Amino acid sequence: MLIFRLCVLLGLLCSVPGLSAQPTEEINDNYAIESTIPSADPLTVELVAEHTTIQPGRSLWLAIKIDHDPTWHTYWKHAGETGMPLSIDWQLPYGLSFKELHWPYPSRLDQDGLIGYGFDGRTVLLAEVVASADLRPSAEPLTLSASLQWLACSEDQCLPGESPLTLQLPISSAKASANQEHTELFRNARRMVPIKTWQPQAQRHNGLIEVHFQNPSTAGVELVKGHFFPAQPNLIDEKIPAIVTKDASSAGKYTLVLKESAQGAKHLQGVLQLEAANGNSIALEIDLPIHGAAKAPIAMNDKVPAAAAVVPVQAPAAEIINEVPFEGGFFMALVLAFAGGFLLNLMPCVLPVISLKILSFVQLAGKDRFETFKHGAAFTMGIMLSFWLLAGAMLLMQSSGQLTGWGFQLQEPLFVAILAAVLFLFGLSMFGIFEMGTSLTSLAGNAQNKLRQNRNALLSSFGSGVLTTAVATPCTGPFLGSAIGFAATLPALQVLTIFTSLAVGMALPYILLAAFPSWLRFLPKPGPWMSTFKEIVGFLMVATVLWLIWVFGAQTSSMAVSVLLGGLFFVALAAWTYGRYCSPDQGKRSRLVGATCAIAFGLAAAFAITASTSPLYADDVSQSALIASDSDWEPFSDERVAELHAQGIPVFIDFTAKWCLICQTNHLVVTSDKVAAAFKERGVVKMKADWTRKDEAIGKALRRFGRNAVPLYVLYGANPDEQPQILPQVLTPELVLDALNKA
Repeated sequence: MLIFRLCVLLGLLCSVPGLSAQPTEEINDNYAIESTIPSADPLTVELVAEHTTIQPGRSLWLAIKIDHDPTWHTYWKHAGETGMPLSIDWQLPYGLSFKELHWPYPSRLDQDGLIGYGFDGRTVLLAEVVASADLRPSAEPLTLSASLQWLACSEDQCLPGESPLTLQLPISSAKASANQEHTELFRNARRMVPIKTWQPQAQRHNGLIEVHFQNPSTAGVELVKGHFFPAQPNLIDEKIPAIVTKDASSAGKYTLVLKESAQGAKHLQGVLQLEAANGNSIALEIDLPIHGAAKAPIAMNDKVPAAAAVVPVQAPAAEIINEVPFEGGFFMALVLAFAGGFLLNLMPCVLPVISLKILSFVQLAGKDRFETFKHGAAFTMGIMLSFWLLAGAMLLMQSSGQLTGWGFQLQEPLFVAILAAVLFLFGLSMFGIFEMGTSLTSLAGNAQNKLRQNRNALLSSFGSGVLTTAVATPCTGPFLGSAIGFAATLPALQVLTIFTSLAVGMALPYILLAAFPSWLRFLPKPGPWMSTFKEIVGFLMVATVLWLIWVFGAQTSSMAVSVLLGGLFFVALAAWTYGRYCSPDQGKRSRLVGATCAIAFGLAAAFAITASTSPLYADDVSQSALIASDSDWEPFSDERVAELHAQGIPVFIDFTAKWCLICQTNHLVVTSDKVAAAFKERGVVKMKADWTRKDEAIGKALRRFGRNAVPLYVLYGANPDEQPQILPQVLTPELVLDALNKA
């Protein structure tokens, strides 16, 4: 602060023209002094928050809004050869801590041959503040204070100053509501923050620093300028502007050329801003070592050539959202969601549970029609409520900045383990090891027995609907990918509407069967065959459990699988004890001891299942580890795709997941001898983007193609100027070969 005060004093002295160079009598010219020192600060500053409350344990985003008077400017974090950077001192209350200040990219300022970097007009600095989880909701708002120190300059004078900033916000445990007044401000501010996920290569040669980078865009926009803003002094000769040139020897490659400073630079840090002919620009943050020597040095002088380099430019691939938009509109999305939900009933994921439901309809044959309809309605409500919960969870996670998609819950090992245990329990029930609800109904008197049985049956139908939804999410049927991907871009009410349409489509066959039970006449009448059918369904359940254990192993480790298997052993022991000693025909003491043991085994199972997802048993679940079994496949990388595509090398990307059954079926197609030979013959590089666990890069890539679900198959052809092909969600060898021929 002392240094700042000295700078303020120096700035005040410098801001009075002629104080050191003009005759003394001019100092007393009141008119001259009043005309050079403004009566008010040449900028206004305001501190605003993105949300209306502070939520314990979450980040709070603040914006420091600076509005400059015309012809005035302030300075970036590296001011250049002149000026003084903006500086902020925070005074935060207990429970809040400052995390990071996000600077927008600046403009290049040339002041009488001195190069600076700064801002004019409206400038917004974004600050991230973290709230402690220990904060307790309070009606008394917290006061956040800060002090912004600045040096503002115009063409003929500079004025230092300090602006106090204050903001009061209450603490609430509820989800923080967006501050609608400033939504657009924060959106625009984030567009000005340089992108960090971009690292080219830098080499030194003949006094030049050459930054070689690959254009990540498949459809470029003509570039007219490139600006480089160094993050610290003595990196480059700041008087000589940067030049961006296209590499004629290799398609899609470009070079940024900078004049090395006299002291020499060992590490290049700063921001590269690329300006396109259409007025758009993109800023990319650079932080990389300088090494090696360029093969083709480029001569530079102190002026940018008239024919300044023209290269395509666009945001890096990982930052583009919805590059392939959904053109059908909201109504078409509803239709596709309905059709996709209906077709989910034909997917192998839901076969075990659907078989159970049809069996229950057969058992209800000949009973009261209204009773059958009630069970169908309960099953439908289970499906509807589950889809609403899924939609709500997706919206909640997206509002917190997480990329989520269809089947996101299966990316969590704990959910996979619990689902495996539940299906295993159902399978044991199908084998007759125990019957759900028998002991509960036996506790009721004879008068209440029937009523309790009816309630339990309706609850079972509702639970079947919930379970059907849970096991359906590993499948993405036809039409569903586009509809769900489009839904992710819509407001909450429209998202819920699309998910409701999906749920209605999936539940429609059972609504119709419940309303018209006579349609089941083609099935055999109830009889001994039903016991055999139940056992077959039990084996289907066990097969599903084995598959889920395989998924769990891909997400965790072999030790975690061992612990999970121990948990399933206790599940079986609890079910056997319950069925053997808690049936209505057992004595009171037997039921009491049996229930106690069953509960103990159940608790042991719950402990083991939870412990199986402990970090103690974590293993490598990187992309390389997930595709280790496919030696001729590469892990997905946006940068690698851009590099290969720019060189005219075809690329096939398989967006998949271990928990996606249709993905596994399609993988058999793309790895078949015929298709594999065609890939090899055409020199196609095969990449696998495995979304078994959360991966932000894959989530962004899916969004770029208008999807948020797997499977997705993308084929880049040999022509760098052509858009990639998106293949259907259900593949055949002929479909893949036709796409290869087109590419």
